[in-house]
Amino acid sequence: MKHNFWVIQLFAGLLLLMTACEKDEETIVDGSDKIDAATLATNGWIKDNMETFYLWNDRMPDVDETQEEDPALYFEKLLYTDEDEWSWITDDYSSLAADFSGVPVTMGFEPAFYLFSDNTSVFIVVKYVYPNSPAEEAGLKRGDIILEIDNTAMTTDNYYDLYSGSSYSVQLGLLSGSSIGLSGASYDLTARVVSTDPSVYHTVLDADGTKVGYLAYVEFVAGDDDKFLSSMDEIFDDFKAEGIRDLVVDLRYNPGGEIDAASYLASTIAPASVVTNHETLINLQFNDDVQAAYEYYYPDELYYSFTDTTTVNMNLGTVYFLTTSGTASASELLITGLAPYMNVVQIGEATYGKYTGMYVLPDDNEEWCMLPVVMKYANANGYTDFSDGLQPDYEILDDLLETVPFGDPADPMLAQALSLITTGAPVATASVKSAKMKLISRELNPAKMELKRNLFVPHGKVISE
Repeated sequence: MKHNFWVIQLFAGLLLLMTACEKDEETIVDGSDKIDAATLATNGWIKDNMETFYLWNDRMPDVDETQEEDPALYFEKLLYTDEDEWSWITDDYSSLAADFSGVPVTMGFEPAFYLFSDNTSVFIVVKYVYPNSPAEEAGLKRGDIILEIDNTAMTTDNYYDLYSGSSYSVQLGLLSGSSIGLSGASYDLTARVVSTDPSVYHTVLDADGTKVGYLAYVEFVAGDDDKFLSSMDEIFDDFKAEGIRDLVVDLRYNPGGEIDAASYLASTIAPASVVTNHETLINLQFNDDVQAAYEYYYPDELYYSFTDTTTVNMNLGTVYFLTTSGTASASELLITGLAPYMNVVQIGEATYGKYTGMYVLPDDNEEWCMLPVVMKYANANGYTDFSDGLQPDYEILDDLLETVPFGDPADPMLAQALSLITTGAPVATASVKSAKMKLISRELNPAKMELKRNLFVPHGKVISE
């Protein structure tokens, strides 16, 4: 089920017609000659959409949009911050659209930012590298430590600005005992348009004669013309040809993405009967006005079903998911959506805990774009509101300072899955981080990186955080 932008526009008009008789005609008076017409128009666009679609539209503060000089700050003032941590707005819709299309300008590596125990110095550990990216071509790989950028030590004051540059050199660090020093290795990187296929690694493992498929999947993005879904089909075609009997999906670093991509992957994994019967994957709950209008005009827009339009269906009875606190939104939707229909085994850390949803709403000029929370979702059994995240069946903490390549059976999380598959029993694993991790005070989560923890559909389609 897809929720197209024309539906949103028509739906907004229907809601306005339904409520027009209940509201007195309003006259907007500009009380400040400092605010230009373009800003007033943007503020009016924000107000209209938030009053119509925002999940907590009955709890928005009363803010006079004619007195607000900054649309972004005006948007933030409208948020119901007791529950909403996720709604956001940007005045750079073109960059957002490029991310949705899977062709951003990027170095091609995903960073984890860590604060040293001195609470000032910062270093980066590489979570993964996109194939055919500047980072891969330079030689950067998963688990590499970046201690300096352009020969400048990173601190809490400069680290994100340094990382966000369009061309720089990275100086690698080396663990020695309980300290990290410069290794002498340095790579030059220049950002460019990269095809960021989220299926960054896959393989077939032979575990005591059992064929096990492994997929590291880092974001739910379909790409232009569904090109990344097509590449996913090729992977699962290979899995099927190899005769895999079990599947491990690595979602450790997957912050979310598109609902349609999550539905597609769910339909590829699920039992065939679930897919052919178009069972419910998730149900959606909007604010009272939107919910009533959907129930009357578009009742089939209130749920997502498994779809039999996928090229491949694995018809599995069990699936293993590897998770961390960075596993969010669309990843959580996938896990909870499959749970009523098959054996879902979660290995790793508790997930982030996002069960809310949003629209992507660009303005008419496609300059500004707001992404307000408009709904929450529940699986077919009504499971929702998991604010503390999804708890693992087998807890293993992710230790990037002790990392191994994707798909390596020595990976503690993957080793646990393989043990369960081959013996039916778990292996004893450490649930504490290594002594080396004591170097770290905490992980830093820059606000701009946090914006990725969403489940979006581009160009005005329904999305879930």
